[in-house]
Amino acid sequence: MKFSLISKLSLVAVGFCSYSIYAHEYYKIEGSHEVIIPIKASTMEANGEFDLDRLTGVKRIQLLTIVPTEAFREKNRKALAQMEADGGEQDYSKGIQPFTNSATSVDLGMGKVPVLDQGAYGTCVTFASTAALDAKLKLGDYIDQQCSLALNKFLGNDVWDGAYTAVEILQPLKEHGIIPKGQCFGSTYPKRSQKVSVAKYESRSDKSYTGQITYHYTEKADLNVVKATLKAGYRVTIGTGLLDDSGDPISVNGFDVTIKGSNKSYDGGLWACKQPGNSTNYCSDQKAGHEIVIFGYDDKQQLLKIRNSWGKTAGEDGNYYMTYAFFNAMVGDHTELK
Repeated sequence: MKFSLISKLSLVAVGFCSYSIYAHEYYKIEGSHEVIIPIKASTMEANGEFDLDRLTGVKRIQLLTIVPTEAFREKNRKALAQMEADGGEQDYSKGIQPFTNSATSVDLGMGKVPVLDQGAYGTCVTFASTAALDAKLKLGDYIDQQCSLALNKFLGNDVWDGAYTAVEILQPLKEHGIIPKGQCFGSTYPKRSQKVSVAKYESRSDKSYTGQITYHYTEKADLNVVKATLKAGYRVTIGTGLLDDSGDPISVNGFDVTIKGSNKSYDGGLWACKQPGNSTNYCSDQKAGHEIVIFGYDDKQQLLKIRNSWGKTAGEDGNYYMTYAFFNAMVGDHTELK
């Protein structure tokens, strides 16, 4: 029996930010839950504007509750065994060297796309996909996430609680065009009840970029494919598992990060399996999932550079890092925006 691409994805490629009656090869999804992560406490942003996250010193985010299958556990075991055989992960406690355009690193940046904030909704696939597409098209903060969600809801694919993969977000934009930010017929994010019909959507959408909305979905994560895609100048969205051990902020927010040469340190921002001085293996189990954008790598430091969608108060001003070992052990699938 043959399946169309979308049918096949619906059957076997459930992403990390979705509810579905189908089962991903690696995960069973059992709803979502709220997580609180720490951030550097401050009452003001650099521009002097009041910021509640910085005032309270915490941020509330939404992640999926997932149960790994035996296939994922086996993938995880093999990756961890290989990590140990290779001598373990590097020690990043003395800081991360800024990525440079050298033979061992690539840093595409995110162009003029600002750090986005999905808020307390399971919309990480929508936010990661639109951020990566905006960066590819060099449009800045152009795509309206609210209208993307409203169109998908009209099409019968309510992705407020997640999407199978980035394909579900990108394909409607390719077919029906892009609604620019702030032009979603009087509604702004987050208005979950809104639906926008295809006819109404296309009456306002920008279709001039549809030929450039191209992508390739990889069901089983492959670090070499990701690096080759980045080296070619294209960004990648990934679905990753997170340990999410209650009471341990590192299990979601990652290890604290210091950037060499900047004298700046951040609460969280480094997703690593292990680091010196901490006995926990943060790749030992997967209870939650999240979708983000990879826009750089450094072979010397064995790191990937990531744009998150938890706002600029999380991680390194909204960016995160992921070790190669963590990727191999925890990432399920990815979509290359070629």
